[in-house]
Amino acid sequence: MEIIRSAQNKTIQKVQKLIKSRSARRESKQIVLDGVHLVQECLEHGWVEDIQIFVEDPITSEEVTAIIQSAPDSVAMTLVESHVFNKISTTKTTQGIVAIGRIKQEIRTNKEPKFGLALEGIQDPGNLGSILRTAAAFSVDTVFLSPGTADAYSPKCLRGGMGAQFRLSIYEDADLSAVIDEFPGRSIGSSGVVEQDIDSVDFKGPILLLVGSEGKGLSNVLLKKADNVIAIPLANKVESLNVGSAVAILCFHKTRFL
Repeated sequence: MEIIRSAQNKTIQKVQKLIKSRSARRESKQIVLDGVHLVQECLEHGWVEDIQIFVEDPITSEEVTAIIQSAPDSVAMTLVESHVFNKISTTKTTQGIVAIGRIKQEIRTNKEPKFGLALEGIQDPGNLGSILRTAAAFSVDTVFLSPGTADAYSPKCLRGGMGAQFRLSIYEDADLSAVIDEFPGRSIGSSGVVEQDIDSVDFKGPILLLVGSEGKGLSNVLLKKADNVIAIPLANKVESLNVGSAVAILCFHKTRFL
């Protein structure tokens, strides 16, 4: 197994660039997976190819050892001395394993979405990751992200999603107006300034949920195009919910009609 001892190593510098730069990730179609769970997820789901795993030397984790022993022969393994490994870890407390790999094109395609989620302007990558995790848990099959939304494959978003990205068809930089026009079902927007509450709308059949950022909500263009615009009833004079909480409620409500 190759061992890297210098932070000046070109491969280490490449990983650092992938961590910091969205454009570098998009150009190379490569992502960075930090930690045991994410590396296991990418190996199990088969939606990441050309995987290279970097392991902190010395190896002290049984979970990391198990990954090394079970990984296919096609996966390249590299030992990295501790002082260098810290340069490619995206967390304060490293788990001793990081991987890079190329996303297969299939991860982005779903020709017949039945339960879609369209997100407009969600800018916090950790928040987006949590939303994607919720979406996967409640059987969303396709996610559309507007321009200006956080990178679904940034290290922080991947950590927040806990591998949800490998369970969803994700379309970034999507024209949400066109998505509404082409979706084979009804679109339901969420807004706090309407009187129609969630229980008054039929969620049967293919549904596209439209959710905007906490600060701005959905744009007027999307609110006008949606088949229905609903509000989640709130008590105790609470004006609004965290967008992640709102998505969870909407998705759970849809599962009642599956």
